[in-house]
Amino acid sequence: MKLDVEQQATADAAFGTDLYKVLAGPGNLVLSPASIAAALRMALRGARGETADEMARVLRLPSAEAARAATDELASIPAGGDITLRVVNTAWIQSGLSVRNEFLDQPVAVERAGFARDPEGARQAINAAVAGQTDGKVSDLLGPGVIGALTRLVLVNALYLKARWQHEFPEQQTKTDNFYPERTSPAQVPMMRLSARLGYHRGDGYQAVLLPYRGGPLAMAIVLPDGPLSEFPLAHRGGVAGVLEGLLAGPQYYQVDLRLPKFKVTSGFLLRDTLQSLGLTRAFSDEADFTGITEQEPLQISEAVHRAYIDVDEHGTEAAAATAVVMRTLAAIRPPDRRVTFIADRPFMFAVVTTDAGLPLFLGQFTVPPRGA
Repeated sequence: MKLDVEQQATADAAFGTDLYKVLAGPGNLVLSPASIAAALRMALRGARGETADEMARVLRLPSAEAARAATDELASIPAGGDITLRVVNTAWIQSGLSVRNEFLDQPVAVERAGFARDPEGARQAINAAVAGQTDGKVSDLLGPGVIGALTRLVLVNALYLKARWQHEFPEQQTKTDNFYPERTSPAQVPMMRLSARLGYHRGDGYQAVLLPYRGGPLAMAIVLPDGPLSEFPLAHRGGVAGVLEGLLAGPQYYQVDLRLPKFKVTSGFLLRDTLQSLGLTRAFSDEADFTGITEQEPLQISEAVHRAYIDVDEHGTEAAAATAVVMRTLAAIRPPDRRVTFIADRPFMFAVVTTDAGLPLFLGQFTVPPRGA
């Protein structure tokens, strides 16, 4: 069985929902389910037995075999013109470690590193490469101590997006306005304003609007609950895919008078505990089986690291993410226009998705403006 792009997008949306439910707290958040899944799928290609089955379940895939034969979903997204999209998968391998050819038979660049001799030098080299791949937006993916002398393999996905809105917000209409966080006093934000014909959906307890990017099948969805975001039962609505279904599957178009704050969010996570809470335990244990990578040394995942960045302004979106899976030896007809008002002046969710398959490249929430905004 080979998964098509739409099936993988559905799996990534479900996996992204699982991650969001664990990682979302009272503050701002951004993550890339697509990047995290891509890095973990690289590792899954070399997993065997119960380790592979467990990884497939956590990634919401039907089987390990299907994942190994999967299409490269990120590479299938058309870019160019007003959309810049770069995706780089890199396997950093300990010099001298013999790796199976079938493991490297995937879209991945191979770099050799001296983890055993100079782990700090290897860490800096990986960070420098990721910074270059993400235009400097992810500049310190691996913190001190994540790489050690027992590290043998680091699998990295780097994702960079820069896209212009199809309907840009007029800069002269951006004005300071109130934003109402939960449980705190109002804050001042630069509030963008736009009146345009946009995809809009009124769901059960929320409304959502779709902001397309120019030149490709990408858009940002803004999901605004009627009540507090912290009490929005995402799981009861089919997760991210369920909430976005009304927008992406034949959206209704309205003349939307939109107000949206300019925002910039950066997040970083060590994902070991999060992934273990979702059921990925064997891959981190002494019982891990990654013999599909190498039999020269037994390997286990020691840590998974993720950093993401998003900047939304009048002209469009710039976003970047990187995920590293660190592996060590054992010794990621047009309807009439109807007018609605959509004012995102309280905490909201956002997602950058492909409009055809619903693949969530970036997912997050804006809950409170940073000081000085």
